[in-house]
Amino acid sequence: MYLVSTPRLIDVILVKSDSIVNQPTIRDQKIIKSLGKKYSLMVLGWKRGRSLLERRRFNIYPSNFRLFNLNAPFGAPSLLPYLPLFWTWVFVKLARYRPKVIHACDLEAMPPCYLYKKIFGCRLIFDVFDRHAMAYIPRKNIFFKKLYSLTNSFEERLAEGADILVSISDELIDTFRRKPKNYVPILNCAEDYPINYPINKIIESENQNKFTIAFTGHIRRNRGLEPLIVAIKDLKTVDLVVTGRVEDKELMNEILTVSNVKYLGFLEHKQVLAIEANSGAMVALYNLDAYAQNKYVMGNKLFEAMMCGVPIITNVSTEIVKETKCGIIVDYNDIDQIRDAIVSIRDNPELRKRLGGNGRKAFLQKYNWSAMERELFKIYENLLGNNRLL
Repeated sequence: MYLVSTPRLIDVILVKSDSIVNQPTIRDQKIIKSLGKKYSLMVLGWKRGRSLLERRRFNIYPSNFRLFNLNAPFGAPSLLPYLPLFWTWVFVKLARYRPKVIHACDLEAMPPCYLYKKIFGCRLIFDVFDRHAMAYIPRKNIFFKKLYSLTNSFEERLAEGADILVSISDELIDTFRRKPKNYVPILNCAEDYPINYPINKIIESENQNKFTIAFTGHIRRNRGLEPLIVAIKDLKTVDLVVTGRVEDKELMNEILTVSNVKYLGFLEHKQVLAIEANSGAMVALYNLDAYAQNKYVMGNKLFEAMMCGVPIITNVSTEIVKETKCGIIVDYNDIDQIRDAIVSIRDNPELRKRLGGNGRKAFLQKYNWSAMERELFKIYENLLGNNRLL
């Protein structure tokens, strides 16, 4: 009776299980900001890990957040016993606020959203940032191969029950053997930020005359740092500037033994952008053999490099790099090739200017968040307007 009599209070509820508070992705922030422009929005997240107070300085937690306050570890399988509690909490919130659209942002958030849609009816968007099995389950033996297959099948079954499947690229959507009739890629394109943060507040002035390579991302293995530090350690006029959350302390200790590596900490986004904009080149390297997901990476680094007008050295998103001519494509396992790319950009200012200019031009014309936001609004206009779906 309560459910029937309660009025609709919210247009959209966005649900994300993996620490919307402690570790919000740039994509999370952009989607939340965009949806908040047009719709009454509530965000359901899980307060895990470090305290909320530690992160409030990042100014990304508006009053429309509702947080599940049971602290829990990150990552399966240690997270599994906690998930039913989180799902119950999400379902109760959905039943209370009765949204017109649920925007579920990962596989772990999807089950209560799918169940709510089946029982009470609403529109459901499944936003796949990555394929869960591809990102987290190595296929190293029969057990893990079976778990990998079951997880993929479960994710695809839930995706079939959504009104719209959204993902970071056509290539990732194509990994679904079964998918909804309606699906839309929303790329991780950057917003056009004014880069006005004083770089000398972040990097010591005596280092600013060196050629700087920027690595801005989580510090963990298979994300490019291992081959990169080998490639640059003998390039005395090159500094590798690293920012990001330390997820592998052993790797962090390894990179700090290299004299021309400068770790600047886990910084606010405007500080990261200032470092990227003032670098000679950016890097985005992923070990494609470590996890299947790495083959479909469409990260923020490429689009932020475009926005900043800075060349990128990468082995992913190669079709966009070839199309826009904004960087140099290398082999992750070829140290000499990575080093040669760095030296080429360092020693050829004209090449550096051309690659960066090409990226900036492509950003303004096509690969920007304003264009992605329009696609996002089209989805919502169709869903909320009861029009024929895309």
